[in-house]
Amino acid sequence: MQQPRPQANQPRRVRTVNTDRQLGVIRFSPCGRFLAGGGYDATVRRWDYTEAALNALPNLTGHRGWVQALAFHPDQRRLFTADSWGEVRVWNHTERQPNASRTIAAHDGWVRDLAVSADGRTLATCGRDRKVCLWSTQTGNKLHELTAHTDDVFAVAFHPNNQKLVSGDLRGNVYEWDVANGRRGRTFDARSLFGVQRLNDVGGARRLVFDAAGRSLAVAGGRPGTSGSVPTILLFDFAAARLQHTVSVGAATDGFVFDLAFHTAGYLIAVTSGTPGTGKFFLHRPGEQAPYFVSTAMPNCHSLAVHPSGQRLFVAATNAGSNGNGRPLRNGTYPGNTSPLHLWELPRATP
Repeated sequence: MQQPRPQANQPRRVRTVNTDRQLGVIRFSPCGRFLAGGGYDATVRRWDYTEAALNALPNLTGHRGWVQALAFHPDQRRLFTADSWGEVRVWNHTERQPNASRTIAAHDGWVRDLAVSADGRTLATCGRDRKVCLWSTQTGNKLHELTAHTDDVFAVAFHPNNQKLVSGDLRGNVYEWDVANGRRGRTFDARSLFGVQRLNDVGGARRLVFDAAGRSLAVAGGRPGTSGSVPTILLFDFAAARLQHTVSVGAATDGFVFDLAFHTAGYLIAVTSGTPGTGKFFLHRPGEQAPYFVSTAMPNCHSLAVHPSGQRLFVAATNAGSNGNGRPLRNGTYPGNTSPLHLWELPRATP
């Protein structure tokens, strides 16, 4: 019989920081000093992070739609943000009250995701218009427009070698692209993450993440059933384009894996959101059948941000008793949700 692992290898919740709006995405800067979050109110929130506190900085304003995608440039100054109107903005986020240094009309409608290559030369965006676009981070010029997808493109990720890009869509098709010439390469089959429920297309490849060495590609979403979806991660051997392992966590009410990261120690970190009040935060060792740690203490988790030190992370969840249902109250106010930021301390080595 396998003995339980010591509690020293378990993450520990440190504190919770409340926010005034709901956030769709949070990310740490490469230096680890700044945390940024994209909101459903067209605003980007910023904080100065220390181990003792999270201090709010002036918001970044100018977007006209939901901000659900953002990424820092490795030069530690530039921040790229994207909204549901198809616009990408570039900021010098280290300034106290910056204006956007560049605005790009990137897509016809919702920009679902964006990513910056490790060498900082290329920005990738994808959207509801079924396109993937590559841009020069230096000039803002479009380098390639990639058009093989036939459905919404939810996610993009650069391989650590900067030479390859992957993109994933609603149907679970994950395509490989050559960054230099824009040519399409192999296909990774994640169609088990797609289904039809009550005449609606649901699921898809919602998040794509490489491990640090670029050997493994994780594709996250939910495995649709008759009345819901089970949060699921597909792990591929990237060189062979072969599915190695499938991880499903929870029940059909638990929805999708909304965000995912590889820790430098080799384990996966993920958050999920399902029916109202349902959310999971879990850690998983690739190759094992089930996560070794699962927390259900935070409802409807939408994003996570791992500090570059690998020792701490924030989870953006949803306020308890969330009530933002789209209807104004009789007094004319609108009851929007908020995203508490939960700070966790992580194991320092492979658990």
